[in-house]
Amino acid sequence: MKWLSNASVDELGNSLIKSYIGEQANNKNFVDIEGFVTDYLKLPVIYRSFAEEDMSKLGFISDGLTPLSVYTDAGKQQIVFPKGTIVIEDYLRREQELGRRRFTIAHEAAHYVIDKSLSAASFRREFDSEKTYSATDLKEIFNIKETNVDRLAGALLMPEFMVRDYLNRGKRSDGIAIYDNGFIRPEDHMFLQWMAANMGASLTALQIRIRELGLYVKKSMNEYLSELGLGKEMVP
Repeated sequence: MKWLSNASVDELGNSLIKSYIGEQANNKNFVDIEGFVTDYLKLPVIYRSFAEEDMSKLGFISDGLTPLSVYTDAGKQQIVFPKGTIVIEDYLRREQELGRRRFTIAHEAAHYVIDKSLSAASFRREFDSEKTYSATDLKEIFNIKETNVDRLAGALLMPEFMVRDYLNRGKRSDGIAIYDNGFIRPEDHMFLQWMAANMGASLTALQIRIRELGLYVKKSMNEYLSELGLGKEMVP
């Protein structure tokens, strides 16, 4: 299960969340991702203050062999957590970090699902555009597997059936119109902000998910200008 097509990843996310939620799946509009991990996948989720040199590391799933540097009452320590333990950077527990916390948990859960054998420990990282990365770091961050894992993380947090349900209820069943190089109607942008907040995701994560599902409808900017009645000759 290491390499999955995009369609397979989306269907896997749908199936897992529907299995977790059960009969009420079609009436739910929010995924309790930590509950999914602890109750469905049976993996512990704990929070620690990371002491790794690479501060972009936000989450970790243990292989039972690789140590993680964390701060404890005794100072900085290298700890080997039991296999399958998901460790999340403690500061992500802050209310304002809800979106990043949920995505980080989903990312580590996706690693477990895609690579069930947990042959190697893995970190959830964020790319820092101002940092100088080695070729090895870049290969690790942007490799195909991580892309696969990130897509499944999005599919677990925002399964396709939930995304489409929101769009249907918002009278946008055909998708979100996007004009030329990325312009979105203000009312659609507000709708996406509301949708992201209700799904417990960042707006950026939701926009990526919308794009992955092919739910942006490309249109010419001239169409929008026409809707506003601009660019036409005045009728006397």
